[in-house]
Amino acid sequence: MNSSGGEEVKLGNGVVGILAETTNKWERRTPLAPSHCARLLHGGKDRTGVSRIVVQPSAKRIHHDALYEDVGCEVSDDLSDCGLILGIKQPELKMILPKKAYAFFSHTHKAQKENMPLLDKVRHFYDSSLCDYLLIVGDHGRRLLAFGKYAGRAGLVDFLHGLGYMFLTHPQFL
Repeated sequence: MNSSGGEEVKLGNGVVGILAETTNKWERRTPLAPSHCARLLHGGKDRTGVSRIVVQPSAKRIHHDALYEDVGCEVSDDLSDCGLILGIKQPELKMILPKKAYAFFSHTHKAQKENMPLLDKVRHFYDSSLCDYLLIVGDHGRRLLAFGKYAGRAGLVDFLHGLGYMFLTHPQFL
């Protein structure tokens, strides 16, 4: 509880969460590598603002859970203590917690119909904050976070895999 009797908002509390990616079965990226976590944790809370990092377990993440534990992160499904929750892709709606700050590629600024329930839940129903990586720009308006040259190639591989699967499961297309 805060001094006004309402529920305490945990934004900026020094606890960072890393989501397990669930949107795409091929997604192996992570917003923070273990080396980044080590720098944040061992740099001191007074310097970095980070006292704990909680990582949701994932068998498909490029860095294994044990590597995060080795640098001092906690591995847990529970991100309720986290003030800031980081991810790559937009999480499932059921994973959104109230009164948190989220950062990931949400694509909500494009007003795509399929992404609007996420924006509604974060902003209106849960009183949380959302930072879309696509909207982080530098002094000259250029995006600071963007897909690298391999994103298009990865998309092509994903498309070709899906096409092959469709041909294998629907022989009438062969």
